[in-house]
Amino acid sequence: MYIHTDIFAVQSSKKIDQPCGDAYGTFRDEVATNIVLADGLGSGIKAHIAANMCVSRIIGLIRMGMSLRDVFKAVSSTMDKAWGTGAPFSVFTIARILNNGQTTILIYEMPPPLLVNKNHAQLLPTRIYTQGKAIVRESNCIIDKGEGLLLLSDGITQSGIGKYFTSGWDVDGVKSFLLSYLPRERVDGSTITRLVHDQAKSYWPEGKGDDCSVILALNRRGVIVNLLSGPPFMKSDDVDWVNHFMQTEGIHIISGGSTAMITAKINNKQLEVNKSENHITPPSYKLNGIELVTEGMVTLNQVFHLLDEDPDKYPQDSPASNLAYFLKVADRVNIWLGKAENLNEGSIEFKQQGLLNRGKIIKKIIEKLREQGKLVVVNEK
Repeated sequence: MYIHTDIFAVQSSKKIDQPCGDAYGTFRDEVATNIVLADGLGSGIKAHIAANMCVSRIIGLIRMGMSLRDVFKAVSSTMDKAWGTGAPFSVFTIARILNNGQTTILIYEMPPPLLVNKNHAQLLPTRIYTQGKAIVRESNCIIDKGEGLLLLSDGITQSGIGKYFTSGWDVDGVKSFLLSYLPRERVDGSTITRLVHDQAKSYWPEGKGDDCSVILALNRRGVIVNLLSGPPFMKSDDVDWVNHFMQTEGIHIISGGSTAMITAKINNKQLEVNKSENHITPPSYKLNGIELVTEGMVTLNQVFHLLDEDPDKYPQDSPASNLAYFLKVADRVNIWLGKAENLNEGSIEFKQQGLLNRGKIIKKIIEKLREQGKLVVVNEK
């Protein structure tokens, strides 16, 4: 089962007219969601730059394929060298949540995280050790569906220091606060992050305090959409190509008449054209075992333009609307993009209408979906 991680965040700067000295970022790949929270030294512009540089470097190294521990070691080593020199310096937390919920958290001089579910909040078992100049914390856990990982900057845990609390609100204070709010029917990420943030801010004197950040990575069962468009370049790959698509978990969609006919033949099923009252989009097809089957290039071009629109405004009885809706609700989109040449796509009539061929328009759809925070996995053959 694919477990999807939603990210909820509330941040505020120490002073209203200054940028926040905390920063966070996320990066999804085929196996995990990576979350980084960084706290730049001090506050204002210098802290803001330091924190964002830290987040960018960590995510950049993860994108390059470096292991989580190697990333942590490289960036913490840099921060050790910058410590006390006046160079940009930031403390940070990295959390890597695999798509099955298995999680690793590495912390460089930051507050420890909390595991939250609808009934309880708890501190994670933590291994604490020194590395260079810093105190490092490491936690490992399984975050199930309906559970979340709460990451905090020290603007939250140190709030109220010397006024309401000897050493600040602290993680135990946050935990007690959450326990007073729980249990609930489900974990509401937006509500929990806002409640914790606002409570911490109330403990700071107005105009004083620190930058505050609350990040909740909340797991749930993810919605998977599988889109097959185009036969593979080698006809001998047709059967394996279609079978791989059919056997993958999730909703199944085919875009392209030729692709639909090949799939129907391999599965010994009848392909039928649906009656359509939509005069803009080519009609869809009916194929037993497939949730949606559409025409290819024209429909995909229309889908691309619909992805930025509110689904409530989509045209009714439109295959393009149906396909766009499936993509909008998906958390993970697996795309099988066949490389076989389609001579009809080079028609001057299509070019005159400004229609991009299947390969080009799907690549633009992929970019759009990733901009919207979806995990897109592409298989090409």
